[in-house]
Amino acid sequence: MLQLIKLHANGKLLISGEYAVLDGAIAFAIPTKRGQSLEVNFEEANPNPVLIWEAYLVDGSLWFSAEYELKTLTILKSSDAKFASKLLEIFKATSTLNPKFFQEQTQNIHCKTQLEFPKEWGLGSSSTLIYLLAKLTEVNEFELNKLTFKTSGYDVACAGENTPIIYQNYLHERRVEPINFSPEFKEKLHFVYLNQKQDTQKNVAANYRDLPKDVEWINAVSEISYQISKAENLEEFEKLLNKHEDLIASKLDFPKVKDLYFSDYEGAIKSLGAWGGDFVLVTEREGFKEYFQSKGFTSILSFNEMIIQK
Repeated sequence: MLQLIKLHANGKLLISGEYAVLDGAIAFAIPTKRGQSLEVNFEEANPNPVLIWEAYLVDGSLWFSAEYELKTLTILKSSDAKFASKLLEIFKATSTLNPKFFQEQTQNIHCKTQLEFPKEWGLGSSSTLIYLLAKLTEVNEFELNKLTFKTSGYDVACAGENTPIIYQNYLHERRVEPINFSPEFKEKLHFVYLNQKQDTQKNVAANYRDLPKDVEWINAVSEISYQISKAENLEEFEKLLNKHEDLIASKLDFPKVKDLYFSDYEGAIKSLGAWGGDFVLVTEREGFKEYFQSKGFTSILSFNEMIIQK
């Protein structure tokens, strides 16, 4: 029987709690309007069924394709051997959680993914993929993430939520608490893409993993994350963002993004997620767009353009 399934996953932005969330701190994260979709066609019957995978970029161009034999979970052909192997690793992890899905297939499967944001933006091409595959194969998305990308899980949580969340993963207890975050000053919040290479992110992350765990520091990050999500006015929000940046910088021994690139900007600027690339959150001042554009940063999205609002 022919069957068509359509699934969607939201992107993510980690507003606060970066790095510390890996060690059980409370984080404040927001799903984004732009995510990734998956269209699955169960096609003709086949005694030796195959899975055809096609991945499309936001402009509609095909950037990856591969074909897998389902019963043995092997690669038959691909346009990118490295990515095909990573995808196979995810399939095998999925099979560990639900052996029947691949082994008992009697039809060819044709999967098409569609990114809704530029791949380099870092809004969750991996976390949305994990969420989509988990829903397709009826496994737990957090368990699948644990077997594959091993992130804190906030990004996978965002994929399936349509409101901002307070997130915590501490001592095997996961907390995903939907919250209301639609402050009166949201029109003053903007997201600027930094066009940065990812090497810095990897170096900072590696440095953090080597540091001794500091319960007092983790608790301080948790407290600020909660306060940021509840801020009642722009002045309070900016003070909390700056305090959070100081706290993370003191631990990482790495300069804040504002000090590196925007020291003369009067508003607040905060790194989102891993430091060293992707988006920053900025609070509006007169002429802010011209300011960032003059420095070569032309991808500037408003709160309303970026964030899901229900």
